[in-house]
Amino acid sequence: MTSGYILIAAIFILGGIIAASGDRLGTKIGKARLRLFNLRPRQTAMVITFITGMLVSASTLGILFGLSKSLRIGIFKLDDILKELRHTKEDLVEVNQQKQQVESQLTTVKDEQIEAVGKLDAINLDFQRSKEQLKTISSQANKLRSELNNLLAEREKQLQQLEQLKGQSQQLQSQLQQREQKIVAQDEILSQKETRLQQLKQQQEVLQTQVLERDKSISNLDQEIALKDQNLQLRTSRLKDLESQLKFLDREVTILEQYYQTYQELRGSKIAIVKGQVLSSAVVRIVDPGAAVSAIDSLLRQANSNVLKAIQFPNEEFQSEESQQRVVKITKAEVKQLASQIKDGQDYVLRILSAGNYVQGEKDIRVFADLALNQEIFQAGEEIAAVSLDSDNIARSEVQERLNWLLAVAKFRAQRAGILGDIQIGDGQVATIVNFIDKITESEESIDEIQAIVVENTYTAGPLKLNFVVIHDGKIVFST
Repeated sequence: MTSGYILIAAIFILGGIIAASGDRLGTKIGKARLRLFNLRPRQTAMVITFITGMLVSASTLGILFGLSKSLRIGIFKLDDILKELRHTKEDLVEVNQQKQQVESQLTTVKDEQIEAVGKLDAINLDFQRSKEQLKTISSQANKLRSELNNLLAEREKQLQQLEQLKGQSQQLQSQLQQREQKIVAQDEILSQKETRLQQLKQQQEVLQTQVLERDKSISNLDQEIALKDQNLQLRTSRLKDLESQLKFLDREVTILEQYYQTYQELRGSKIAIVKGQVLSSAVVRIVDPGAAVSAIDSLLRQANSNVLKAIQFPNEEFQSEESQQRVVKITKAEVKQLASQIKDGQDYVLRILSAGNYVQGEKDIRVFADLALNQEIFQAGEEIAAVSLDSDNIARSEVQERLNWLLAVAKFRAQRAGILGDIQIGDGQVATIVNFIDKITESEESIDEIQAIVVENTYTAGPLKLNFVVIHDGKIVFST
């Protein structure tokens, strides 16, 4: 107790000394107007005062903690002490409860003892019985001890089971970790499948775009097919009209032939124009529908001029185009129908043909028009006919016969394909054909076949330009 008083007195004295020295130091610093850390003198004095106050507190705590172990323990271990005190109180409460139970049992025992004393005589009489009861109680106590031992054994078994359960829990945790690893692996596989699904979706989008493009191309083809069907229907209707016109013209031509044959026999004149002769032809494309009739009229004037040249007598002077008489005859309905057919803007081959045989001096020449769509029939380099040569030493006459047969086949196929113009071999000169025949007869190499090859792309209007090509072992030897 005396040391506590001394400690408190020392703390008061030390605090006063530090406070006085701090105040004096602050006063001196204020008078000296010192500055710390670029502060004002007043602020510097406040900082010094604050530091001395901290020193007072620190020195006080240091002295207390250094000199008083109980204070140190009380401050730093107060919580532990309070906790132990709380546990002690709880134990004390339990002990008091047990004491009360023991006291109650003791009172009960005293009461029983009093009763036992009061009944001592009866007890003495029943002493033997009590001994037996004591034996029974002792046996029951033994049973209770055995039961207690059994309970302790069961407790140990339960503790063992608890340890087993802990081991099983650890095993389950390890299995759980393994399953988590499997789940992670499955997540990776799932992410891969998702990326694959995205790729498949992209491919599906590409395929859908391709399908759309194909649908567009198919729709375009359908439109083209519809246009072609319309053109085919127009051609079919034109063909029917032409067939009806041809039937009508055939009847008229038959009548005219009979008439003019009789007329020719009577007059004995020379035939100047034969039936089906082309009097004029041209490829026309009518952009302005109003120009169709003028184009037909121009072609008829050309046919009229050619007819006048053919039917005039040798000593007769040929008239100029302005003063020429119109001798070709065609119906207005036919001209009107022809104009309606060619005004769709496509290329047509229009020909004016003679409806019969006419002699010199005729002044009434019946004609009809032939119309065909000017489309590509043959492409350059296409073979349309071929003839083989069997022997090496072949005669000139046989070569000419073979070439004539080749030319006839080429004409037939060209006419069947729709070529209306002439056929030209090489440059069209006779000397070219003669030189070609000489090369064949004088060739030392064997010749397999002669082919008729198209020189350039050929349309309906023609002319069809062909080259005769000599082939040996699949190679070209020479040509026209």
